Amino acid sequence: MKIALVASSYPPRVGGLERHVDRLARGLVARGARVEVLTQRSSRELPAFSEVGGVAVRRFAAPMGTGAVSPALCEYLRKTAASFDLVHVHTAHAPLALAVTRTWPRRLVFTPHAPVQRMLRWPYIRVTGAVLHHAVRTAPTSTAEADLLRRRFAWGAAGVRVVPTGVDLAAVLAAQPLDGDGSSVLSVGRLERHKRVDRTIAAMAGMPPAFRLTVIGAGPARHRLEARAWDLRVSSRVDFIGTASDELLYRWLRSARVLVCVAEQEASGLPVMEALSAGAAVVASDIPVHREAAAWVPDAPVVFVPTEGSPLRIADAICDASRMPGPASAALMIPSWDTVVDSTCALYEELLAENLRGSGSAHNGVGPRGLAGDEPAPYVGLKG
Repeated sequence: MKIALVASSYPPRVGGLERHVDRLARGLVARGARVEVLTQRSSRELPAFSEVGGVAVRRFAAPMGTGAVSPALCEYLRKTAASFDLVHVHTAHAPLALAVTRTWPRRLVFTPHAPVQRMLRWPYIRVTGAVLHHAVRTAPTSTAEADLLRRRFAWGAAGVRVVPTGVDLAAVLAAQPLDGDGSSVLSVGRLERHKRVDRTIAAMAGMPPAFRLTVIGAGPARHRLEARAWDLRVSSRVDFIGTASDELLYRWLRSARVLVCVAEQEASGLPVMEALSAGAAVVASDIPVHREAAAWVPDAPVVFVPTEGSPLRIADAICDASRMPGPASAALMIPSWDTVVDSTCALYEELLAENLRGSGSAHNGVGPRGLAGDEPAPYVGLKG
């Protein structure tokens, strides 16, 4: 089996998407597959080609801008697509997935790493629909996200299969906690508006001075969030540490008393799952993805808050969560990366056994209907 994993970014960049593709690539190689990772690079310091642990990684220069697509990556895949049994796209930006469909791979699998709610908004919905039309399978990482896709694109419901994300439980439990007094509050994720880290910062103003907030992540909202902490006079109790390696992240999770994740939308509940694995309590926005993540752990110490709840309500939730005992049985329920790789391999083997060919074959050869379900799906092109 020869697989191309197309990813909008890849280690050494840190993030949930990058970790997912890296673990999947290594797991596939360990099971005998030949794997090429095709990704985009923002730094010329990274090599154009490298091979680590049997995984061949090709990095292509990409234009500046969020969601930009590398013409060189597409040209390479256009020339080599027929040599791969399957091409699997992992991205938070649907235009990259759409560009891959134009290289006409024999079998295309699409895993979205952005909240589906965002991908269903105008103008992204047309691109999302076109990608689902070409993909023989779409594999979101949560049932909640899969249900949204099935409801919006009923014609493609049969091609949507859930492959959950995983947690490296052994690495999490082996991480040594950082020095602290046990009153640490943690926020993990890219610093963007929909993550609503500003609400967590505002909550610190209503909490006892012993509590400190550590914000892990980078993004365009950092300066605004730092100004928010200063305006609320809590900057002395809020630490921004930027991105963190997996090892350092796990140490912070092992040190934290409470993880706060009050995003309006999420593609997966991975931060919640990792925090519970580390023995921390969680304050989470009441969205389906977070409910699904908490359900992996019986009697999970999770306090849910409304997506538009006040900072004082979040402060009360943090105090309540800090008094909860840590989970005792997380190891028995939360999926591991071995589970993720096994599920993905099963999906690949199913597709190879079906001998699917060409776009639309996931829908039994019947072309998809339009976005409202009664007209043909529109052609969507890319500039350049």
